[in-house]
Amino acid sequence: MAAEFRDFLQRLIERGELRRVSEQVDLRQLSARVAASPRALWFERVKGYDMGVVSGILGSRNRMAASLDCDHRDIGKSFLRRLQATHRPVMVPTGPVKEVIRTGKDVDLTALPVPLVSRLDGGPYITSAIGVSKDPEFGRNVGMYRLMIRTGRETSIDLVSASDLKMFYDRAFAAGKPLPFAVAIGVHPSLLMGAAHMAPAGQDEYELAGGLAAEPVQLVKCETVDLEVPASAELVLEGELLPVGWTEDEGRFGDFTGFVGPVKWNPVFRVNAITHRKDAIYYALHMPDEVDYLVSPPLEGSGWQALANAGITAKAVYAPQSAGCNFHLYASISKRPGEGKNAVLALLSLKRVKHVIVTDDDVDIFSPAALEPALAYRVRPARDLIVLDEARGSHLD
Repeated sequence: MAAEFRDFLQRLIERGELRRVSEQVDLRQLSARVAASPRALWFERVKGYDMGVVSGILGSRNRMAASLDCDHRDIGKSFLRRLQATHRPVMVPTGPVKEVIRTGKDVDLTALPVPLVSRLDGGPYITSAIGVSKDPEFGRNVGMYRLMIRTGRETSIDLVSASDLKMFYDRAFAAGKPLPFAVAIGVHPSLLMGAAHMAPAGQDEYELAGGLAAEPVQLVKCETVDLEVPASAELVLEGELLPVGWTEDEGRFGDFTGFVGPVKWNPVFRVNAITHRKDAIYYALHMPDEVDYLVSPPLEGSGWQALANAGITAKAVYAPQSAGCNFHLYASISKRPGEGKNAVLALLSLKRVKHVIVTDDDVDIFSPAALEPALAYRVRPARDLIVLDEARGSHLD
């Protein structure tokens, strides 16, 4: 499987999942058009900008399956299997992302075609970036963070939730130092999944991405900070998180739950350099559906693993998009006495999972037409329901 962003776009075109739009479009129309489209859209000409925009490329289970070379029912199993054979990243001297280099006064974030996704958002948000940072003790971290454009050189960054980057920033802030930071936009979904996986501190997400892509990620050094970014990315922003603390307003934001989150106080990312391809394509990850589907392979993979650790034979695991691919997790199992409740407890141990449904292996959990009758005719609530109070959930619930 080729781990290049553009190869993935071509694969979606061949599968009828991505349509190229050749007429000139207004940036203000992009989000609405993507929301209404059954396919992902590639806007080749955006009025007033030099870059085209692609959006919606992870907006369905079939598109996620295309990134893992599997059927959509198997994205969790494929994700888990690929992580069994990780590949260390390799450094290369240069790459397509270095074709254009802008630094200092030549940096202008407003020249990027960043659309307003939700009409109540506090500003245009960069939603598809993987963020790279380092810590002297824990090493390199790659994650996904939302960035609200504030000026031509600065964005806000959401660091309220617990993350490795928040820990790194806490340590730098306590020392009164800026934290070097870089973001890459327009990378293969394997990198997005690796970054979104919430791996333990010290685990290199580039290695995870190499496993998901079945080949090593090629990296290049940044121009102005001591960080490494994917050589084939469409666009990279380099700079630092300023040691100002949680002092600038960030939000509102239409989150993956489908609700609009509040204004928060957050740190500031100052951009000192932009590098990109000559014919760069800006990837605008569309909220909320692309985030939902992006986290479904890791969560379903974790579900398969949790059941296996409990000694339970699973037939299928499914995180439905109607619950953000976060809060609900379904499983059908080859059940032995008592294992139904064991399976429920195992799946409820996973982060963010709130409601679990476990069925016998003759129920198609991907089909509401099969699942609803099973709930109606095969469940006795007094015997079959389990309620665990005060367990960990999600702050976005």
